[in-house]
Amino acid sequence: MVKSRKNGDQLIVYLSGEIDHCTADRLRGEIEALLGDARIRRLVLHFENVSFMDSSGVGMIIGRYKTMRERGGSVAACGLKPPVEKLFRMAGLHRIIAQEEPGRQDEA
Repeated sequence: MVKSRKNGDQLIVYLSGEIDHCTADRLRGEIEALLGDARIRRLVLHFENVSFMDSSGVGMIIGRYKTMRERGGSVAACGLKPPVEKLFRMAGLHRIIAQEEPGRQDEA
């Protein structure tokens, strides 16, 4: 089960471990269930405890971005470690998903 927290219209999801072909489908389902609350307008993906991510993780993120865009919302990422940040940039995610410092979400 993914850890999460709501802060007003913001949902913060704390990811951990590896996000790959073995875990991406489960994460997708869990996050989509949390996004069932139509009041959520901002999704923050917290990567501080993610040690590895592959293209399956990129696909999972793009799907959540599309979900939020359809409802007029946004997605942000924080706590990216260098290997994950490199993939994030190589995949072009930095163009559609804002990167923030951990802790900023508490201000929203």
